[in-house]
Amino acid sequence: MDDETLNTVEPKSAAKTASPQGSCGLLRREMIWSGVCAAGLSGFGASSAFAQSRGTPQNNERGFNPMTWLNRGRDSFEIVYEASTGVVAARTRDFSIRAPDGNMCQARIAYPVTVFDRMPLIIFCPDAGCKGAMYDPFIGALAASGYFVIALDDPRAVRLKAGEGATLVANAPEMRRPNPAEARFLIDMASEAAQVLGPRANRMDASRVGVAGHGEGAWMALSLAGWGSSNSDSSAARDGRVMAAFALSPSPLEENARIVNGVPDGGALALLAGQRGSLPRALPGSGLIALNLPLRSSNFGGLIGNSSANRKGGQRPVLEPRPLAAAVAAASIFFDWGLKRQSDRKRTLLGLDGRVVEGLNQPLFIHRI
Repeated sequence: MDDETLNTVEPKSAAKTASPQGSCGLLRREMIWSGVCAAGLSGFGASSAFAQSRGTPQNNERGFNPMTWLNRGRDSFEIVYEASTGVVAARTRDFSIRAPDGNMCQARIAYPVTVFDRMPLIIFCPDAGCKGAMYDPFIGALAASGYFVIALDDPRAVRLKAGEGATLVANAPEMRRPNPAEARFLIDMASEAAQVLGPRANRMDASRVGVAGHGEGAWMALSLAGWGSSNSDSSAARDGRVMAAFALSPSPLEENARIVNGVPDGGALALLAGQRGSLPRALPGSGLIALNLPLRSSNFGGLIGNSSANRKGGQRPVLEPRPLAAAVAAASIFFDWGLKRQSDRKRTLLGLDGRVVEGLNQPLFIHRI
């Protein structure tokens, strides 16, 4: 599907105004990143197809969600895991908005094909040198489970020729580094991004905010939730609106450093997920939750992030869609617990310890630190 690019949004607080060509100035690069589950009507694909055939709900706050009826009796991990291994029901769009400091914030939006309920907001922070679009398999699957996701672009990401993704320009003084203030600004302006939903824009719930990140971006997400390294000030970037943080394969800490919580309010709930033995250590009793996934590479074989950075001898790494689906399913039930306040999801999440999952060569391991 061809991309159609429109102009940029200027925030209401800025001196400029949005172009009349677009009410929210979205880059209309809309596509159904994934349609209905390719193997048939199952998981989220089934729900979306059923909803589209029945029409849209009339209630502006909450509509009939056939997914609840179709999947009754199944646990939430199994539902999201199965749905994420196929083609998930989500749409993506690029989004640009100018911050008051003059810098342009570039991002990627992901949201469900069919919006049933009120959707909490999740801000996603990418790895170094990566664009939000490089995380479509992750943010799309997370959106399909009922979230409105805004994935930042790292301003240091430079696009190469088609098929090469992006690369990090190292030590380039003219390239600005990502800043937690940019993520906070996008939380402020989330209602502008939600205009992509049209008359259902009010179903994006900015009063329930989560953050997620990968690699270097995992540390940015943790800092917004009040967590950080013992070698740095972990309280400077804390945003009190953030209720939960999911950190996927955080980049390694220095040998003597630990993850700490340095804010008076105790910070937000935080879940670390990644390859066993590679997750950064935290001080005992910190309250963090760690999930060990059976991975070969921290970018799931190039499915997310900058795959070209890990190529050796011109060979592409083995893709790992099922471990990625397990990460999405864990993130989904974690955010259901932390943002939707579904208390049974805590039990489901902690029950993943030792769970054997179809398609994974090792059980999952989860524990509190």
